[in-house]
Amino acid sequence: MSAIDRLRKTLLRTAPTPSHMSVALASPWAPRPNHLIPADSWISADILGLDARPVTRDLAMSVPALARARSLIVTTIARLPIYATKNGERLDEQPRWIDRTDGPVSPYHRMVTTCDDLLFYGWSLWVVKRDTDGYVIAADRVPINYWTVDNDDNRILINDQPIDQREACLIQGPNEGILAFGADTISHARSVLDAVKRAADTPAAQIELHQTNDVPITEERAAAIRDQWIAARKGKNGGVAFTTAGLEVKSHGQPATDLLIDGRNAAAIDIARLCGIPATMVDAVLSGSSLSYSNPSTRLAELVAFGLSPFMAAIAGRLGMDDIVSRGVRIEFDTAETLAPTGTFNVPDDQTPQPTPEETNGY
Repeated sequence: MSAIDRLRKTLLRTAPTPSHMSVALASPWAPRPNHLIPADSWISADILGLDARPVTRDLAMSVPALARARSLIVTTIARLPIYATKNGERLDEQPRWIDRTDGPVSPYHRMVTTCDDLLFYGWSLWVVKRDTDGYVIAADRVPINYWTVDNDDNRILINDQPIDQREACLIQGPNEGILAFGADTISHARSVLDAVKRAADTPAAQIELHQTNDVPITEERAAAIRDQWIAARKGKNGGVAFTTAGLEVKSHGQPATDLLIDGRNAAAIDIARLCGIPATMVDAVLSGSSLSYSNPSTRLAELVAFGLSPFMAAIAGRLGMDDIVSRGVRIEFDTAETLAPTGTFNVPDDQTPQPTPEETNGY
């Protein structure tokens, strides 16, 4: 049984859940780069009494700015059609694996998860199926937690089982993945969100009713005075108050919410820079600028040119190598329709009917 057939059986048996999608910790002595979570920084932080949470994909996706950046990157690329060309001309007969829809996932979701792997981990693995002439006729993305690399002989293992290297298509991203080089930025953004939550849960007192004499007062009496003060402020003449000789009203002013707002904005800008997209795409405001109206096509073109091109080039470059397509054939992304002012997004489909379970031996 080929690697792609084994993978499809596994995917049908186990639907992906958050626990299945977690990635294991890497030994501090493991060769780098790899797609595992570094354990050394986590252990060091725990010993030093710092925030010991490892910067995982789950933690990164809890940062709203990064979740938006990720969504923009992976979904926009996945909506772009890909096609094969030779000598600058689009081939009349396209490779079958580009838009085949008889696998466990659609071509759209295959590209979404591939881009997700490249963004967070810097690597993504496909397994391919070939016909009797050696041409690739089907391709599936392997979930990131299913595969590893045996560093002794550079073999790729899926569920700890080696596969034929002709069945593997290992895609290297434009960098080592944001979980590797952007852990500090992600952790800082998460800390800012935690600070905002703490401020919301425990707001600072704006008014203090300060006792100026030594008359004993019970907690019940203090609470009653406070409640009377609050009720009076909500009344018709709440702007006028009366205090006794033993009570002084101290105003502590408004809480410094601007610092939290500025902190979240600065963290969002750093996240946008980390992901390589314009800050305005995550609704962050750069110093000296503002979020003003701009043509959506212009913003999308800027996103594609500066944020998506590195990933698109990495994917197209790998899929255009001679072990996937014939020599002289290139794989390209078609951005014309997407960047058109009234462009529509079409889901790739091979336009052939889905085979019945009997035709596919049950899978």
